[in-house]
This record gives sequence, structure tokens and C-alpha cells, in this order.
Amino acid sequence: MLVHGSGPNDRDKSVGPNKPFRDLAWGLASRGIAVLRYEKRTKVYSNQFIGRFTVSEETTDDALAAVSSLRQIEQIDAQKIYILGHSLGRMLIPKIGEADANIAGFIVMAGLTRFLEDTVLDQVNYIAALDSVVSPEKQAQIDTLTPQVSRVKDPQLSSEVPATELLFGIPASYW
Repeated sequence: MLVHGSGPNDRDKSVGPNKPFRDLAWGLASRGIAVLRYEKRTKVYSNQFIGRFTVSEETTDDALAAVSSLRQIEQIDAQKIYILGHSLGRMLIPKIGEADANIAGFIVMAGLTRFLEDTVLDQVNYIAALDSVVSPEKQAQIDTLTPQVSRVKDPQLSSEVPATELLFGIPASYW
């Protein structure tokens, strides 16, 4: 089973013309391995992800429900279900494994080794400096992101902080 990264992803994890989850699924299926892909809840029901929501509601709950569904299929060996997590899906592997100890194993694909918010800020800074001159527009983006990242990292982060003041406009309940 394939678990998406952050954002409203389709079953193929489409990025422009690239469809890495489709390619993985076809490659594995051609070797007799069943693969479950699904539309991410934030893709299908984006209007329900306004206001308060958690990473469990966005990703973990659906991954666990998908594993449960796989176990109901007669042709699937319930003892051989593996999860491949990409990006955010990779970061949630410990949480998924803790919730279901009967999953056979986990595969990490492009997993972050640092906090998401730090990685985002570093990526934006890196891209902004690629042409050796940080444009006013790029600097404005950095100036917006920097305090948002600081708020996300604040151990006293409260649900009272408006999502508009946090990274990607995602509410405190998620972070």
C-alpha cells in the first residue's frame, strides 16, 4: 500500500506529467504484487479541511482504514501487508505502525530527516538564491515564511493562533 506525502494528492501522486505512485504500482503489479493506491482525503474532500484538522485526519486514519480493507480481500495475504510511505507518509510510519502492530513492514521513500517546517524554509531559501540574487518577491516569501515556521516550532503553540499565521495556512491542531 502506498501512503502519500503532504497536500491534496491523487492516487498517482501526480506532479506535472510525473505519476510516481502509478509507476510503482504498475512495476510491482507486473511482478505479482498487489498495490493499493487511493485518492487522498484532502484531494477529494478539500472543503472539509478548512479550520481545525489533524495529521491523523489527513493521512494516518485513511492509511489504517486502507490496511483494514486490504485484510478483507480473500486474495490478499493479511500477514504480508507492507506500507510504503513517501515524504509525510514516511514521517507517519511510526504512528501507523504503533496503531497497527500487524503490518508486516514499512518502506521509507524520500523521507525527511528533519522537521517539515525547517525543510520548507531551507528549500525556499535555496531556490531563492539559485540565481545569486534574491528578488524582492522571493525575499517577501522568505519574510512571510520565517515567522510562520517559528510559530509552528513554538512549544506553546495554541489552537488560538489563526491558521493564516502558520505555515501553509494549516491549523495549530495539525502541527
